[in-house]
Amino acid sequence: MVHVYSITLPEGTSISDKDTQYYEGIASSPYTPESSTIEDSLSKKSRKEPSSSQWPTWNLAKAALLVSIGGGFNFGYQLLITNPAQLAFIQFLNDSYAETHGIRQDRGTLEFLWGVIVSTFFWGATVGALLIQTIADRLGRKNGIIFTFLVQIIAVAMEIVSFFANSYILFSISRIVLGAAISVSLGIGPMFIIECSPVGCRGMISMATGVMLQVGLVIGSISAMPEIWGTVDCWWLVYGLELLLTVFVTVFMLFVPESPSFLMTKNKKQLAERSILYYHGVSEAETEPLMADMKKGVDGEKPLGLFEVIRDKTWLCGLLVGIAIMSGTILCGVAAVNAFAFEILLNVGLSPLHASLGNLVICVMAVIGVLVSGRLVERMGRRPLLIFTFGGIGLVNVLISGFMYMFQINKEDWIGWCVVVSICAFNLVFAAGPGPLCFFVPGELVGHKARAATYTWLNIVMNGFRSLLLVVYFPIQAALGGPLCYFILFFPPCAIAVAICYFYLPETTGLSPEEARVAMRRLPSCCRKNVREDEEEKMGEIRSD
Repeated sequence: MVHVYSITLPEGTSISDKDTQYYEGIASSPYTPESSTIEDSLSKKSRKEPSSSQWPTWNLAKAALLVSIGGGFNFGYQLLITNPAQLAFIQFLNDSYAETHGIRQDRGTLEFLWGVIVSTFFWGATVGALLIQTIADRLGRKNGIIFTFLVQIIAVAMEIVSFFANSYILFSISRIVLGAAISVSLGIGPMFIIECSPVGCRGMISMATGVMLQVGLVIGSISAMPEIWGTVDCWWLVYGLELLLTVFVTVFMLFVPESPSFLMTKNKKQLAERSILYYHGVSEAETEPLMADMKKGVDGEKPLGLFEVIRDKTWLCGLLVGIAIMSGTILCGVAAVNAFAFEILLNVGLSPLHASLGNLVICVMAVIGVLVSGRLVERMGRRPLLIFTFGGIGLVNVLISGFMYMFQINKEDWIGWCVVVSICAFNLVFAAGPGPLCFFVPGELVGHKARAATYTWLNIVMNGFRSLLLVVYFPIQAALGGPLCYFILFFPPCAIAVAICYFYLPETTGLSPEEARVAMRRLPSCCRKNVREDEEEKMGEIRSD
């Protein structure tokens, strides 16, 4: 049933075009502060959108691939290469330390120093997160990405030089620089992809970052194996591969257009039209309404600062929900699986070779999961997919901790393989849900002016929590034991994430950020009040006219 309603205005007055456009998307049902008919209307729209989704154009897919190799792939690659090749790196540290300082350290001290060196990547990533907004807004999305790629090339070259110079100090510095550059790339990349994508395929193409991150994990786990390049004499080749890929994508990024939304903020309408033609694959006539929508979304808006976005009532709720999704993603156990899967498998009775192969299979399952998610995200929707996958991860975490406890009591080989299967299931479910979605769903919850600041906060949270987990995991494990430590650290965040997604996350499929903000049906009381107060104030202004 379609409800037809009108607002009686005094003679000689009318609703402005801006107000008319604002309410066109929600006019299918009457607004009352006591009901959620506006949200229901938008929910129906979002449920219909997946059926009309389209495949991305070749130009858009190519640009997303280039951006994601330099961002998601390199990040996943760096997460894994220090794990299987750890013995080779520690030997390098031992030789370099002795050459630099004239003394050799014991094994325990070397492992501690190596742990510090590994963590420097996340120190740099945390610092880099603070630069995302500045680089994205001043250099632009495309030029900012190219800049981070160039810094990555320099940092990876430094790591190769450190091998031949036998300098662990140069290696440590290069990891800090590389962490900062990749962090900025991870922030600007998803932002760039969202702004270039048509609404119909926005979810599918935005999966590129998550897909390439998982591919990076697989390639890293293979290239750094002791049987491949993870040896004392060959570990520099692991970085040589990354260097070649980064140079490749940097060259090709020079030939893709800037984000049309960013060009509109700079009032470069002709370039924005060319960008839309390139990425959307539409005719010139079809670019006019798209440009009008973009202009309406960015016209006269100054980008919000890092702390201004917190004080902004319009986008605060979207920011908080996005941070909650990212926090749940990092705290659900993936940081431990990426960093300590090899050690966990050794602790449940697997040989080093079997542990390496098990680690490889675990990474392959993640790739399968993220490929499946590419279609589920449009057909099933963001909200239900996150709810089900966070819930599934929580159940798998119970199984993992349970099998670890069983192995402590009865050291049977089959229990160790049950842990392998459980971690494979973990990576499959994780990669089908929060793994890739945490990079683009927050960008769908905030408008253009708040997007750069939002991604800055997301990367601060991601790297901060990951660094914290790497620091506290082993002390808590020593105090409580592996099974209880794993359960206490990683099950509660999954349960909390399910609750947050169920009550506070709107379905964003096919919606603009403004529509998603109105569609927030169950929000924290202060946020729900702000949304309704905004609507009542808007209606009041129209009536007063």
